[in-house]
Amino acid sequence: MKRRDLIAVGSLSLIAAGSGCMDLSEGESQDEPRVSMPVTADNIRVGFDTEQVIEIFDLAGSQLPEENQEHTVRIDVTPLEQYGVNTEDLSVETTQGRYGSTEAYNNNVDTLDITDGIIDLVIRTSEDASDADPIALKLTGYQFTDVEAVTEVQYDVQSPDDHVEFRQGSFHGGKSGSKCGFALSLDGEFTLVNPQLLPPTLCPNSINTYRETQQDLYVEWLTPEADEVVIEIDISLLEEYGTIEGFTIEPLSKSRNSDEPMVWGATLENLAIDDWTISMKLVPDSGTNYASVGVQLSGINLNIGDPLRDVSYDMTIEGDADETVETESFDIVDDPPDNDH
Repeated sequence: MKRRDLIAVGSLSLIAAGSGCMDLSEGESQDEPRVSMPVTADNIRVGFDTEQVIEIFDLAGSQLPEENQEHTVRIDVTPLEQYGVNTEDLSVETTQGRYGSTEAYNNNVDTLDITDGIIDLVIRTSEDASDADPIALKLTGYQFTDVEAVTEVQYDVQSPDDHVEFRQGSFHGGKSGSKCGFALSLDGEFTLVNPQLLPPTLCPNSINTYRETQQDLYVEWLTPEADEVVIEIDISLLEEYGTIEGFTIEPLSKSRNSDEPMVWGATLENLAIDDWTISMKLVPDSGTNYASVGVQLSGINLNIGDPLRDVSYDMTIEGDADETVETESFDIVDDPPDNDH
């Protein structure tokens, strides 16, 4: 998979996130060899995720002389030490990333090592760095202590090579203060989340009735304490603007390359919609401290008139350790694309 294949995948837009423009210092010639790249690190759910994937992709740079076709990337993960991690226990290896098959990854990795909490990666490309395949690294061996509900962690990403630069910015973030999504940084910053300190939260997408007939719903930050977790979501606020006839509900897929249901830490045993109520039954995995599920409500046909702002569904949950339940608000609008005006 090449750089052009990664410009926009799903809701991730690198154009909006950083566009790949290189920041040349004053006085530097634009003819000098330059290679730029983003470095993303997956968010970690403490006590659940046993590995963190770090990805490098969308390399930019062309007409590189031979002496500038080797690019060293050093990622300092020692900031994990302040959360109880012993960096001597960490290990790193190549792995499959978000976009495509294993064969599409890591073909430009020359060497990879980790010493004293510093990942040392050497990438070898042709004179056109944009032809390089994406790279995915798997960091394992961490154990956390004393982690707050939500903590931002910044890895230091550097290179000893003068021609290598790293992108800035982020994409795919939720609303400010939201528990429904954390931005994915292009420069090694990520979010450390302790699920046991967050309440179960319903995270709905907004609806544009002009072009959409579905809504994605995510139930996040479940901490199961029973053999079954039963979730009910009351969507009757839609009744004023349409009928339930034609509505269907089904699981979302975990990834664009898989039909596996979007469920973590549990099995989705039952999913149904009846009389403006969505019901789900989850069977938690043995010993899990975290579960979540994503579903899609389809067949939506609403006539709203004026936009509806900050509306919310009601949700109840049985079988979770936390008695508090939160529901994020969303908008319902009827906005045509700009080219339809």
